[in-house]
Amino acid sequence: MNPQYMMILAAAMLMAVVFVFAFIWASRFVKVGPNQVLIVSGRKVQLPDGRFVGYRIVKGGGTFVFPVVERADVLSLEVITVEMPGAKAQTAGGHAMRADCVAQIKINGDDASLVAATERFLSKSQVEIADIARPVLEKHLSCVLAGSSLEAASQNPAAWAARVQAAAAGDLSPMGLSILGFTLRNARAA
Repeated sequence: MNPQYMMILAAAMLMAVVFVFAFIWASRFVKVGPNQVLIVSGRKVQLPDGRFVGYRIVKGGGTFVFPVVERADVLSLEVITVEMPGAKAQTAGGHAMRADCVAQIKINGDDASLVAATERFLSKSQVEIADIARPVLEKHLSCVLAGSSLEAASQNPAAWAARVQAAAAGDLSPMGLSILGFTLRNARAA
């Protein structure tokens, strides 16, 4: 065989191998937007607090996901609306009341919150996350309104909503969630 032909064949095979590896790398490079976090699981990673977990977190950007060894999931950092139509509560006088409430929550972007949210919400949709947060918000709504009258809640709903928001923040924070807003509307006797 002609040595020149052998060199051309070797160069062509080398180029084919390079293209195959470039294609594999490009197909395994995963990117996310600024309102998303990429959770890559499959290998042990040490967190800043010294714990070892089976995932790494990539905030807005991209990373190479090793084939077969790792798996990539996306966690959304978008605002989630939690609607609570006709939420029930007891007032200080023992009267039952109903109120239409809406809360806006989101997963915090700091490292500790992302770790907590990853461990709780990675495979959950925004609807499922809202369903998990709703009982916490309803509990705090009942506790806050238990110290008021129907008239007080009806006259100044923004003040009572701010109290519910402050009270619920303590229970949502360990889940990696923050409450951005809480609105209390149509407070009425049940």
